[in-house]
Amino acid sequence: MPPSMETTIRSSIFNPEHETLRASVRAFVERELAPHAEAWEQAGDFPDWVFTKLGDAGYLGLAYPEEVGGQGGDYISTLVLKEEMARCGSGGVGMAVAVQTDMATPPILKYGSPAQIDEYLRPAIKGTKIACLGITEPGAGSDVANIQTLAVRDGSDWVINGRKIFITNGVRAHFCTLVARTNKPAGHHGFSLFLVPTDTPGWTVTKRLDKLGMHSSDTAEIALDDVRLPADALLGVEGEGFAQIMWELQGERLVGVAGSIAGSQRLLEGCIQYAKIGTRSASRSERTKRSRTDWPRWRPRSKPRAR
Repeated sequence: MPPSMETTIRSSIFNPEHETLRASVRAFVERELAPHAEAWEQAGDFPDWVFTKLGDAGYLGLAYPEEVGGQGGDYISTLVLKEEMARCGSGGVGMAVAVQTDMATPPILKYGSPAQIDEYLRPAIKGTKIACLGITEPGAGSDVANIQTLAVRDGSDWVINGRKIFITNGVRAHFCTLVARTNKPAGHHGFSLFLVPTDTPGWTVTKRLDKLGMHSSDTAEIALDDVRLPADALLGVEGEGFAQIMWELQGERLVGVAGSIAGSQRLLEGCIQYAKIGTRSASRSERTKRSRTDWPRWRPRSKPRAR
């Protein structure tokens, strides 16, 4: 992107406060995360202290209200975070953090009870509880209407059975914001959201999935076998889960775009830098080659004859 175009786009949505935040996040990422990125990708994992350090710095709650432990910023603030996380050098870390800040937790703020906010959202903003989002199944992706995981009432409890797959943070998560069917005949009004502690009996990580990229981000296959939850595990209104999760997906896709474009920009910058270095090296080599081939052929003069 030409510098003038980038400046125009930036000036249209980012104000001086956002740019101050950007400088702060960039310094954190370059100091705390980037030096470890290559090792984390090779190891296929990164330590949980990434979440706690980000939480201590206030970066996991940039757009959340101060009354729930956030920084009280606007939505553009979280886009700044996603852009600067691209400088980490590990797409897996950026993805894991995005799930924490903009996928699994926004429904808790919008639909959660005060008790649910205290139990899940506040510690997620602090980085002391790690979240995952349970939507995708072996037979259903972003096509939420095809989800088959079923939650049925048993007295005052809910009992959930089903499978989830490609769940980011699924191995390390302390809780899951889960989508399940609660009334199949009701169609789109037959889905509900639940907050599920991952230490609940019946919740099992059946497989840690290997991927082509983003190796440091754990991606899990989950089995739910007779997972029993109390009534207050229901998030929001029973039967409104489809609308609730579609609302969440709008923000999820937007931060995904921001992170992807920022990562692409970093790749472009790296390619340009590499090309310039290669061009300079080639130019020097070519100049040397030409200068050597262009040297005039000469022989030492014979000694002058004595006169």
